[in-house]
Amino acid sequence: MRIHDDGVKSAQVMIMLPGSFCNADSMANIISRLETEFRILAVDYSGQYAESEKPFTSRAGEAEEIIRYLQTHAIFSVALVYGQSMGGEMGMELIAQCRKNGIAVHAAFFDGGPFLRFPKIVSRLLGNKFKTIVGNLRGKTLEEALREPTIVKFSGGKPERYSKLLEPICQNAAFMSGETLEREADACVTFDYPTMDEEFQRHMYFFYSKEESAWRFCHRRLKKAYPCAQYKLVSGYGHVGYPGEHLTEYCGWLSSLARGNQPF
Repeated sequence: MRIHDDGVKSAQVMIMLPGSFCNADSMANIISRLETEFRILAVDYSGQYAESEKPFTSRAGEAEEIIRYLQTHAIFSVALVYGQSMGGEMGMELIAQCRKNGIAVHAAFFDGGPFLRFPKIVSRLLGNKFKTIVGNLRGKTLEEALREPTIVKFSGGKPERYSKLLEPICQNAAFMSGETLEREADACVTFDYPTMDEEFQRHMYFFYSKEESAWRFCHRRLKKAYPCAQYKLVSGYGHVGYPGEHLTEYCGWLSSLARGNQPF
């Protein structure tokens, strides 16, 4: 794992967790808006960059490495844990481990988190799908990737929303092994809904576009597990597509929440 420690070192800490296939660079447009106000710890998971010495491990394994970094740098208070897609599930695992290790987390914002729990066969099928998607992006320029049929469908016909996210994936696709992609798929569909007390749930924000499959598949169980959490739905933006068109507003939400205020 690689953790980018940027921004204002004396400021409140924000941890940013990317989704499957992605790394910190895929969140660069968001990070650049927030690093003037916060200390940003942005994560590259194992297996997601050229110099990585091992493949992606698991939700628990990757979270443990973040915990070690926090402890080593004497960080015992985190203003906000932010996660995109699989980063939401990673974020919930991280929060659960933070609580066990005496590290306070004050709020969370998860965009498009799958939060799924399916039989093992689904993990294998999703792993094969991940391999196909990444394989189709290997060696592609951003312009070529934006024309990929899978990306066009994924984006709801507006692939330009994903240009900031896709470019790092194209660059790093060559380094993502089949083992990494299989384990990421498993991380996506084996979520275990860690217990969160009602007070903290009130500071948990789940954000989705109504049309995305992540919301359709997980919202009933998610709301049952975290009934006091905050849920915000928009329409017409696809999976984690909203900041591609509303970056200033979106970053304002994260900044407000990290400062202890209501984001919207």
